[in-house]
Amino acid sequence: MFGGVGGGGSSSMMTMAQMQQTDSLQGEQTAMQMAAEKQKHEWTKWKILQDTQTKIYEIQQDVTLNRAKTQDKMFNKWDEYIKG
Repeated sequence: MFGGVGGGGSSSMMTMAQMQQTDSLQGEQTAMQMAAEKQKHEWTKWKILQDTQTKIYEIQQDVTLNRAKTQDKMFNKWDEYIKG
């Protein structure tokens, strides 16, 4: 069926099996690479999210502190004016 003259059929079948196995291995390697890239991308997104949330928290703390300082200054000025 597959072979030609001289019984080369089993050799041809082996080559086809090897090609299929090679293709299968290449497919698995590609899938593993894609999964690794996806995991790296997800980790990068997570890190960016963490950094952003940390920065927002720090800004909120600075604003809260500055508001308190400003209120203290205004209170002291008002107190000086009243005692004045």
